[in-house]
Amino acid sequence: MTWFINSIRAYPELTLFLTLAIGYAVGKIKIGSFKIGSVTGVLITGVVIGQLNITINPTVKSVFFLLFLFTLGYNSGPQFFKGLKKDGIPQVIFAIIVCISGLISTVIVGKLLGYNAGQATGLAAGALTQSSIIGVAQDSISKLSLSSNEIKNMMDFVPVGYAVTYIFGTAGTVFILSTIAPKILGVNLEDECKIIESNFKNPDISSNLNSNISDIEYRAFVIDEHFAGKSVLDIEKTVSTNAVRSFIIHIKHNDSIFTAKEDTILNLGDKIVFSFKSNDMKNISLSSLGKEIFDLSLLNFPTENLSVYVKSKKVIGKSIDFIKKSTLTRGVYISKLNSNGEDLFYDKDTILNHKDILTLSGPKDIIENLSYKIGTPIFHTSETDMIFVSLGILLGGLIGIPSLVLGGIKINLSTSGGALIMGLIFGFIHSRLPQIGHIPIGTTWFLSNVGLTAFVAVVGINAGPGFVSGIKTSGISFLIAGIVVTTIPIIIGILIGKYIFKWKVPIILGACAGSMTTTAAVGAICEKSKSNIPVLGYTVTYAVSNIVLTIWGSILIFFF
Repeated sequence: MTWFINSIRAYPELTLFLTLAIGYAVGKIKIGSFKIGSVTGVLITGVVIGQLNITINPTVKSVFFLLFLFTLGYNSGPQFFKGLKKDGIPQVIFAIIVCISGLISTVIVGKLLGYNAGQATGLAAGALTQSSIIGVAQDSISKLSLSSNEIKNMMDFVPVGYAVTYIFGTAGTVFILSTIAPKILGVNLEDECKIIESNFKNPDISSNLNSNISDIEYRAFVIDEHFAGKSVLDIEKTVSTNAVRSFIIHIKHNDSIFTAKEDTILNLGDKIVFSFKSNDMKNISLSSLGKEIFDLSLLNFPTENLSVYVKSKKVIGKSIDFIKKSTLTRGVYISKLNSNGEDLFYDKDTILNHKDILTLSGPKDIIENLSYKIGTPIFHTSETDMIFVSLGILLGGLIGIPSLVLGGIKINLSTSGGALIMGLIFGFIHSRLPQIGHIPIGTTWFLSNVGLTAFVAVVGINAGPGFVSGIKTSGISFLIAGIVVTTIPIIIGILIGKYIFKWKVPIILGACAGSMTTTAAVGAICEKSKSNIPVLGYTVTYAVSNIVLTIWGSILIFFF
């Protein structure tokens, strides 16, 4: 054991990975419906390991935090700017009001209890469940005109406050919004959501709010005497209705495999590949096709889901139904429609606009040729556009450096705040010009999740020695303060949602969950209501509050 401890002291980079390994394991622990979470698990682990008096260079945490904030902005950018449009403005205003009430609550409670800047920002980070406040606050505290000892004490207390208040911040928000609020408002969530759903044009929209995506199925059959001698088109019309796109795409005659055409005549014993959207299965009589088989040589052909940037004048302004009939070829399906970075629900009457992104599904050789008739194909790879990411963080850091002096205190975006703002802009640019700035989903998870947890790990390790004493001196008062700061914004959100914005209760609760950036809460509300309707109030408010609450880490310093 002594050898192991000496090793991680001598090589602090190994300490970071030890903390991440244990922290992620701790984060998987569930207490009832509450999950500790990776950020809290890593922070607690870092604090414990930090008792060994191991120090990691602060530059490490800065690098990871910049990656996290840029990715946070990149992911939120399309929704954030969409919210600034006319139809999203009420939700933007709602989110800002709830965030401001959280700021005011923190200031009042902090002043009453005589907190310093480190304690107040730690309180806000945990009670408002926004862990990014930790980094922004520590960055701002480090620039105060105080002694190095005072600055270190304040910075060390930020994660203390976060750790003490975060559990109620998350679990309390979940409990209040999913259990207490519906009773106070006197509604049955499930019944309320059914009423809202009935007002939608499509009765199934509650389970499919953002897209009409469906898997494409390929099934193989042997033609029997019932269809022998008939053409491909005749068989397709017999098996399914005209409203359903279903095709015989490949035929195997003896040992020869070829592409099916409408006028191809099928013989007894021919094998075929039949394609259709899985959600159309109820409208297709598969059993009439004959005996279903598994023929690897027939079914083993490359397929693709290809996003296409809509540019052709032949499809812009046309309906989905028109494009299906006039542009798409046999075996090709529309599986998703995206506009301004958001997946949209669509039906046959939906109109395609310039710069929409249409995802086509089908055999690879057919898809790629067809895509150029619609616009420009977007060939996503597993590679990250690191030029885009690096320039975004660099430019963001540079715009965050200049300071504004108010009351003798320097206030600036800081490099972290600048990276967040530039992430928003770059994320929006990518949503409009998807051929540039591609970051694969797996990479965005790594940059945002591991970026934040690695930052928190360094914070916990370096703050470890002062953490225990901080808990001893302020633990109980911090817990109570956290309950107050968490509860007040939620109550205000419920009241203004009902009496000012006059939204339906499921929308109010979803908007409150988004404004508190608590994903667990909207999940609990949806589970309680057995509907996805609350998500309608969550998306825009979540994107806006992620940005606003992060900025509070710097603004709070001005009050303390």
